[in-house]
Amino acid sequence: MTNIALLKLQLLYYGIRADRDLPSPLTNPFGLVHLVLPEGLAVSVHLNENGTDSPFLLRREGTAFFLDVAGKESIPVQWTPPLHSYQQKTSSRVSVSEILTVHGDFIAVHPSHACRFGQSGLSCRYCGSSQDISLHPPFTPRDLVEAIQIVEQEKRCDVVCLSSGHVETADGGIERLEKWVSEIRKHLNVLIALDLVPPETNDWIDRTYAMGVDALYYDSDFFNPNDESGGEPRAIFQKHKARQLEALEYAARIFPTGAVLSHLVIGFEPLAETRASIDLLIDRGVVPVLAYFPPYDGSDLRSRWTATPEAAQEIYAHLYERLVRTRINPHWVQQYDVVLTCLEGRFLSNESPRYHLKLKNFYETRFGRALRFGMARLRRHLRVREVPA
Repeated sequence: MTNIALLKLQLLYYGIRADRDLPSPLTNPFGLVHLVLPEGLAVSVHLNENGTDSPFLLRREGTAFFLDVAGKESIPVQWTPPLHSYQQKTSSRVSVSEILTVHGDFIAVHPSHACRFGQSGLSCRYCGSSQDISLHPPFTPRDLVEAIQIVEQEKRCDVVCLSSGHVETADGGIERLEKWVSEIRKHLNVLIALDLVPPETNDWIDRTYAMGVDALYYDSDFFNPNDESGGEPRAIFQKHKARQLEALEYAARIFPTGAVLSHLVIGFEPLAETRASIDLLIDRGVVPVLAYFPPYDGSDLRSRWTATPEAAQEIYAHLYERLVRTRINPHWVQQYDVVLTCLEGRFLSNESPRYHLKLKNFYETRFGRALRFGMARLRRHLRVREVPA
């Protein structure tokens, strides 16, 4: 019997081949095929990923779609057509696909600076930054609001995530994004997440929450897929690492439980070290998001990447088991199609999901969504106070 979570990792690793007579266009503007596996697991898949023929063939029989694997039983899947919204333009004539990428109910806004995943040669499916950033046209906060409104006419949107890209400023990139957050808050009823570098001082974290941000993805350089120390002397690297952990732990006390997250890249260190990093973050109230992005052919990282799907599954099981035993809310991880989420790790474990799965399903109802948004606004109202200059 096929393990659905392992199948999702295998699809992220291998991609798929396309049979004849499939719909056109088959992929979204970023070359990804959107599928829903049994048990409702969504995945965005490249065609013929990793430079070799994939063992998975996508085919259609009438209106039904199947994944064929040589020597195994065909797996029924759902194919999700690319959004028509991608082809539309804002009033300033910028295409929606040049502004954002949609992952279910989660919108990732394209950064103006390449993220560390795209820079390093990983096949990031998340924010469009793995494409050449110089090809992205500039767009304004107003363009972004219009693009989101266009998407919302076609489907529901719960979370919008903006990224600073890779920056080295003391604020971690928050100052540049403040006007964007303000414009979204003014016109849209959505939850806002930011993907930033941990700032040098905690007052930037307080300011981030006060301006109307609901969740933080703090990417820590010491989990970088490249050189562990980035070429820094060991003492400086350790000091830098300690500060980033301090920022993550402080942010977890300011933001709602589970709303501070950090990516861990799988495949560039022994899995035992990744397991230890998971524990390091969870012990500080931070939710790890495991990035399973195989390197592109020609990338310097290709020869160093070792995480096969079969080897990586134990790490996902460990993350799931640690989180379900805590009071940390795992429901902020919503980019379901590009990562195997902590709750999806339940298919690799015998541990019960307890109430977490029921809460996830509740949040996806209209009433649950309204309650979640209302609680986020109320919490900020109660916690944020103006301080005289």
